Amino acid sequence: MKILILGNQGMLGTELEICFKEYEIIAWDKDDIDITNQEQIDEKISELTPDIIINAAAYNAVDAAEENKEIANSVNGYAVGFLAKTCHDNDIILIHYSTNYVFNGINKNGYTENDEPNPQSAYAESKALGEKLLQKYGKKYYLIRTARIFGSPAKSNLAKKSFVNVMLDLTKSQNSIKVVHEEFSNATYSKDLAQRTKEILEWKKVFGIYHVTNEGACTWYEFAKKIFEIKNLDVEIIPVTSKEFPRPAVRPNYSVLLNTKLPKLRGWEDALKEYLSE
Repeated sequence: MKILILGNQGMLGTELEICFKEYEIIAWDKDDIDITNQEQIDEKISELTPDIIINAAAYNAVDAAEENKEIANSVNGYAVGFLAKTCHDNDIILIHYSTNYVFNGINKNGYTENDEPNPQSAYAESKALGEKLLQKYGKKYYLIRTARIFGSPAKSNLAKKSFVNVMLDLTKSQNSIKVVHEEFSNATYSKDLAQRTKEILEWKKVFGIYHVTNEGACTWYEFAKKIFEIKNLDVEIIPVTSKEFPRPAVRPNYSVLLNTKLPKLRGWEDALKEYLSE
């Protein structure tokens, strides 16, 4: 089985390469293919003839997307539609990742795979656009929503750092850190996400939408507190509201993803302990 991984220089792409190493892997990043160019996608993928494409490429700059909507829509939205069309025409399975941010965050009980997206920011709108085009043009696809990915740093120096690594970096220069004590969501270990992606394929699950995160939910403050607790770091963490930490993009207050279709992954605290022990 030949698998093409797109966005292999990112955190998730790096982990996917490791996880799928027993298969025939081709790993491409933006220097290898421009996924916003439909003609290039058609040409290169038709020539490569993969059985499966895993799209881990994304524009993840949530706040910057407010001023770069065209770029965000191009990478997170229209490019997914281009990939879906090409995969449909060549009978290729397509796996694509989306985000908890596609929901408005009003439902305190969380969101299932069948809940309707209602994005509240430019980044979220771009990801929701990708979901819509994937479902419109795709045939054999897995749409995997996830949240707050952390794990081994990406190969690319330009890739966005995870919250875990940002917090650890801050401790090198600060004795106290302000962290938002709102915005409940899941956290996801990239290693577990890659493994579950592999299992979805190997289990031959029905095509459609899946939620994949580690079990449990927390605020950013609780997340940071657990990081420093595991690392035994003496850092003062100051809980603040979103209003005290203004950011350009709106974040959903309650965006817990509910998994109703797959076996549950381990809790986020256990996954975090493994990552921080490596």
